[in-house]
Amino acid sequence: MTRRRPRNSLLVPLVLVFVGIMFLLTNLGIVDRSIWSDIIRYWPVLLILMGVDALLRRSSMGAALGTLVSAAALIAVGMVLLHMFAPEAWTTREQAFSYPLTNATTAQIDLSCQDCTMHIRRQPSLSQPDTLINGSLHLRRDEKLTETVRRDGSQTYFALESHYLLPSLVWAKQDAKAWIVALNETVPVTLTMSTENAVHVDFTGIALQSADISAGSQTSTIFLPDTANAALYLSGSHIEVLVPEGIGVRVTGLTASNLSVPPTYVQTGSSIASPNYEQATYRTDIILRPGSEWIEIGPGIHPASP
Repeated sequence: MTRRRPRNSLLVPLVLVFVGIMFLLTNLGIVDRSIWSDIIRYWPVLLILMGVDALLRRSSMGAALGTLVSAAALIAVGMVLLHMFAPEAWTTREQAFSYPLTNATTAQIDLSCQDCTMHIRRQPSLSQPDTLINGSLHLRRDEKLTETVRRDGSQTYFALESHYLLPSLVWAKQDAKAWIVALNETVPVTLTMSTENAVHVDFTGIALQSADISAGSQTSTIFLPDTANAALYLSGSHIEVLVPEGIGVRVTGLTASNLSVPPTYVQTGSSIASPNYEQATYRTDIILRPGSEWIEIGPGIHPASP
């Protein structure tokens, strides 16, 4: 009776290849040495793979299945390395978009991404008078973008939403991609923005009615409108609010664990207002939502366009 030779596992060679590649990338300066702390965190996965591999090799069918699992693991490791360390041109794409004004007198605009950095500014009406919104989006190759447009009489609803087809862990070391958006300056607009990264918004010159902004852990900057009365709903880890000269500001919903305002601001009950709030031609009401951690409000110099 012939004795069946045990089939060798591909798991150990795969682990050696992965570790060798990571050491090589680290020595070449392509990968920061801090990556090892992230890798070591997931060492229990190796125990799981070893156990699965041992079970599968107990039978010939299991050995064949084990080969398939090992091949799938090799492909997965290759994808991780590609997406984490490949040149940006391989892993991202740029997509321009534009939507016409089409006689809209008001607009509701929703922008939502997982971890992009949003830049919002006005589009001078003289340069593109027939455009409601346009811009350029930097997207991951696996990022699906959905555009929704509805019209209700003279009001236009426009939404851009993106989500990933692959887990974010694969892309953990990639920088956040930018969404650069320009809004028509003459159409009154209600804006909703949501990202787990930062927003950088210049509302000067925009006919803003209200904005609902949910930002993430990075520092965000918001320059308040100077030609409209507006309401601003905010949540985020660190948001800097820049106030143009002469604009009145009132802050309510004081949920931020750290709120910094100029010393001249006056607290009345559950709100804090600038001394010129009642007399100002244009005012912005800032409503802080739960989850706001650090909010800084102060005078600002007009920022450069992103």
